[in-house]
Amino acid sequence: MPRKIWVATTCFRAAPDQPRTVEQNVRRAEDLIDQAAVYQPDLICLPETFPSIRVPHQAAREVAEEVPGPVTEALARKARQHRAYVVCPLFERRGDRVYNVAVLLDREGQIVGTYEKVHPVGSQPPLEPGAVLERGVTPGREAKVFETDFGKIGIMICFDSNWPGEWAELKRRGAELVVFPSAYEAGFKLFAHAWNNKYYVVSSTWSTPSKIIDLTGQLVATTGTYTDLAVARLDLEKRFFHVDWHAAKLVEIQRRYGRQVKVQWCLPEAGFTLESEVEGLTVDDLIAEFGLQPYEEYIAASAALQARLRDA
Repeated sequence: MPRKIWVATTCFRAAPDQPRTVEQNVRRAEDLIDQAAVYQPDLICLPETFPSIRVPHQAAREVAEEVPGPVTEALARKARQHRAYVVCPLFERRGDRVYNVAVLLDREGQIVGTYEKVHPVGSQPPLEPGAVLERGVTPGREAKVFETDFGKIGIMICFDSNWPGEWAELKRRGAELVVFPSAYEAGFKLFAHAWNNKYYVVSSTWSTPSKIIDLTGQLVATTGTYTDLAVARLDLEKRFFHVDWHAAKLVEIQRRYGRQVKVQWCLPEAGFTLESEVEGLTVDDLIAEFGLQPYEEYIAASAALQARLRDA
């Protein structure tokens, strides 16, 4: 059956002139999770290092804690209460090192895994070898994809937005949705990452709009002036197809299935997406029945043919 999931993301709307405490930030996160819970979401996302947002400190170690620890345990209780996966970003202390991480909690409040931010921000220019990053944060080593009961998700954090290779690696590892906890909005880059990799991107920010972005690079939902919560229903089976060789087949699909299949045209990009709206029918079923070729396969096959003709 189609894999329709509900995703909720949050914005802290944290004013820079209003100092906060870790306890206040944790209560804020719990309140936002409770607000999101009315939609019975499968996944709830919180901003980068949310416990220390606007908490005065000189070094990350001052506001870091071990994992599991008080913050992850508080959010684990909420994950269990609402039967939702929760992305919990914070500064984690491991021995003499500190990492900027996002901890993925499952519906039972158990830790699925932890992503360590690969690209922390340099504290000040010039960025020389050995420069302190994010006030003492150690960079992570690799992009990671996590298994959930609804599919595979990746995580990138804030400054990671500037490294498209990491985002492409998440796609190669099977990510269907990427969560982006961040201090800032990241703007057009997120839409480009979604489009280039054909997966959903869900951001969660300190004070600028948090967004849910479709795999076509289109905005699905956003926080804003009147709400710090954005919620959307997403289909992880949704696929993008180029119009080449498919126009006549799409007419056949629409004649046979009508509104049982949702068609979304992406006219400037010469393509369309397909989603099933009924149980017992999947996009893979449609691909097999009508001989469709998903976009990624079409591009790869075209590149291979071009290479053979080029070298002939």
